[in-house]
Amino acid sequence: MILRQNLDKIIELAARSERVLDVGGWFQPFNLATHAIDIGSYETRRVADALDPENEERFTAETWHIHDVCQKPWPFPDKYFDFSFCSHLLEDVRDPVGVCGELVRVARSGYIEMPSRVREIFTKARLFSVKTALGRMPEVGFHHHRWFCEIEGSHVKFYVKDQRLLMDRARMITRGELGRKLTEAESGCCLFWDDSFTWEEVFEVTGHDLGVFKKAALAELRQAR
Repeated sequence: MILRQNLDKIIELAARSERVLDVGGWFQPFNLATHAIDIGSYETRRVADALDPENEERFTAETWHIHDVCQKPWPFPDKYFDFSFCSHLLEDVRDPVGVCGELVRVARSGYIEMPSRVREIFTKARLFSVKTALGRMPEVGFHHHRWFCEIEGSHVKFYVKDQRLLMDRARMITRGELGRKLTEAESGCCLFWDDSFTWEEVFEVTGHDLGVFKKAALAELRQAR
């Protein structure tokens, strides 16, 4: 998943950059990247799912680095890259703060993207109540993600995610409750950054916190109709 509305700008910035790093690009490689870092190998990358299949790959087996991004430091000098690309990775990793630190260390600018916090409490299934009553509760958000993510200006917040807290209707948004699916823009959050950005982790997230957030988010989404 990526916010397609941003792809043209990402491609433009990467195309005019001499060195571009794709962070976690195994799943959907960014062909205009000159380098990549991922725990997956170059040989097994998902070529058919490239984000920009119209472009030839600029990275090679030699510039593809197999590395756990949570292990610091990354194998690159300070400010080595003109542009970095990190999409739908930070919500997954055990140390997003460490990854952000390495991003601003090795690159002069970049783009990050994650699922929005709203998307992580939304279930897109129809007939939610019926399916739940039959013992087939649909997935809420993405069960494998470790963090709720928010971006305010150039500041990123990572809220620790306990999927068990989302099993209460008071803390989730259903498709029936909203009356529609989320738009692409509502489903993601992103940041184009230059030089640096800031971040923090929030570890204390209670069921009450989620209920308050759900109420405010649902009201805002309804106003956006």
